[in-house]
Amino acid sequence: MDKLFDNLMERLFIESNFSLTRSEYIEEDYKCSTLLYIGQNQQGDYFIYLQLPEKLLPYVNNDIQIRLAALIKNKANDFDKMTDGEVKISSSFDKNATLIIFTTHEARVNNNVMKQAISIEEDPYFFKKQVLLISEKDIPIIASNFDEHKDSYIAYIQNLISDTERFNEFTSLNMFGLSGKGIEYSFVAKLYEKLPFLALLVAPSNQDVLQHKIDKKLTEEQLVECEKLLKLDGEKLEEWFSELVKEEAND
Repeated sequence: MDKLFDNLMERLFIESNFSLTRSEYIEEDYKCSTLLYIGQNQQGDYFIYLQLPEKLLPYVNNDIQIRLAALIKNKANDFDKMTDGEVKISSSFDKNATLIIFTTHEARVNNNVMKQAISIEEDPYFFKKQVLLISEKDIPIIASNFDEHKDSYIAYIQNLISDTERFNEFTSLNMFGLSGKGIEYSFVAKLYEKLPFLALLVAPSNQDVLQHKIDKKLTEEQLVECEKLLKLDGEKLEEWFSELVKEEAND
């Protein structure tokens, strides 16, 4: 299988400061070989990633995930370390483990594949689960963007997902089919939807900047009156309103 998504997820794990380990995972019954990654954050959450062919999705719930759980609990110490930090499988693993599956599909994904992905995510056993479906026709654009930004990939996707202009462009183009930029934004949006450890950056409101904008709109006399209002208690504020009503009535 193509190593694009293995390299991409490895980059996300490392940039997120996870302890990371990996091993080759072979499913002899299904003639499949892929890489299996275990990432662990400082809070003790585990994220297990692998890429599976579309044809294996029906076997995840009742077979593959059972083998994965047994392999990780019994053989994780034999995996190759990818970082200085060590992945330690603790007694809380069952409660804190998320299985992330990437699957590529033909240009047109059929409803059966979608139903299989939903069935995996809704299955309550062994792992919390997320399935990210990727169209094969989108891979060249995703690969190009990753190659361009792989040295600081999280910064790239954070900037992209927070760009309101790109979001508006994506939603408008989505009605008529996605352009290259639309595919780029769509994939990053899927990453944020399916990878629990990715967090959106919300810029804190700058009260000083807001106050400056308000002050520019007010006259000097209005600013003085505002300061007086802020100093009034409830009783005096009522008196002030009464006086204001009288003045307007006289005018």
